[in-house]
Amino acid sequence: MKKNLYFLSFLLLGSFSRAQLNNSFLYTANSDSLIDKNAKFGFYIDNVNYIRNSEYHSIIEDGATWAGTQIWPQATYRYNNNMVFKAGVFVQKDFGNHKFRTLIPTYTLSYTKKNLKVNFGTLDGSLDHNLIEPLYAMENFIDKRIENGLQFKGSSKKLRYDVWIDWEKMIYRNSTTPEKFTTGLSSDLILVNKSNFKLSFPFQGLLRHQGGEIYAEPHSNIKTQLNLAYGIHLTKAITHNIIDKVDFQAYVTFYEDMAPSKADSFFDGNGQYFALTFSKKNLGLMLNYWDAHQFISPNGEPLYLSKSRVNNDIYIQYRKMAMLRILYEVRVWPNLMLVARLNNIYNFSEKQFDNVVEVYAKFNIGSQLLSK
Repeated sequence: MKKNLYFLSFLLLGSFSRAQLNNSFLYTANSDSLIDKNAKFGFYIDNVNYIRNSEYHSIIEDGATWAGTQIWPQATYRYNNNMVFKAGVFVQKDFGNHKFRTLIPTYTLSYTKKNLKVNFGTLDGSLDHNLIEPLYAMENFIDKRIENGLQFKGSSKKLRYDVWIDWEKMIYRNSTTPEKFTTGLSSDLILVNKSNFKLSFPFQGLLRHQGGEIYAEPHSNIKTQLNLAYGIHLTKAITHNIIDKVDFQAYVTFYEDMAPSKADSFFDGNGQYFALTFSKKNLGLMLNYWDAHQFISPNGEPLYLSKSRVNNDIYIQYRKMAMLRILYEVRVWPNLMLVARLNNIYNFSEKQFDNVVEVYAKFNIGSQLLSK
């Protein structure tokens, strides 16, 4: 009852005022915005430079520093107004390492018609799915950004959705490791969409499976883990000298271990995730609160979880955290975006402070090679 009262009070606050961060500046480069649609052939580069430092003192997760660059050149061939083929290579180089960390060929066949887009091959993945942090960690954008499989995306006045399957690990009859894949849904039901007020109900889900039938013995235990989240999102524009916009989101999250032999000590779990953001031009101040019980998410932000990545035998059933973030986002040039964030976290479960500092510079450039 106490948690339900907290949830209702936050909803009332939302009447005057995002749980997830606005990562739109870091989305995958859109070839349609970089290359003229009348061009038969084109070429573009998606470049992200990053420094992310987390100072964690928790038994759940160690801190880490990520510093480097991602360069993703792609060539495009437009067969007609609906169908485009893209081929490229995703290259990642960490600072302080003379070798390339990642070198992955990418291929995408995209079909668009009206409000529907279908990707077969490399997906508009990672942060493009617009998932909340308990379901998708920011470090995944650095550590495993490329996703391959099948994706359906759509947008209308009342509904936005993204449905996909990311095939992470293929197996064969002589394979000694299990297959892995993640399938997901990210949607937003839009009730009000005015210039000064917006109201929507988001729903998100991730199912991650590890198993298979044909890989060599001995078989490891099957893992099928499900995460769900639903909530409310309100945005209110304000004419004020100090604040331009107030944004509020509240989510209820769930975890379920669906495997015959349970993968973890917890069979299920839940959590509540809240955020209130005040914005003025390029600056933002975000307040977050996370309250969870036995919550596990294979792709989620590790600090939010009840299971430790430092030691698999360590669990904290109840997680409670409050966060204060300072946000800065600016479009320096039409194709150059800069994102800087400082996150101060107080962990009630362990009675200590953690913090994260991150800076991203994203540069997109494209050109048509041959017009129709």
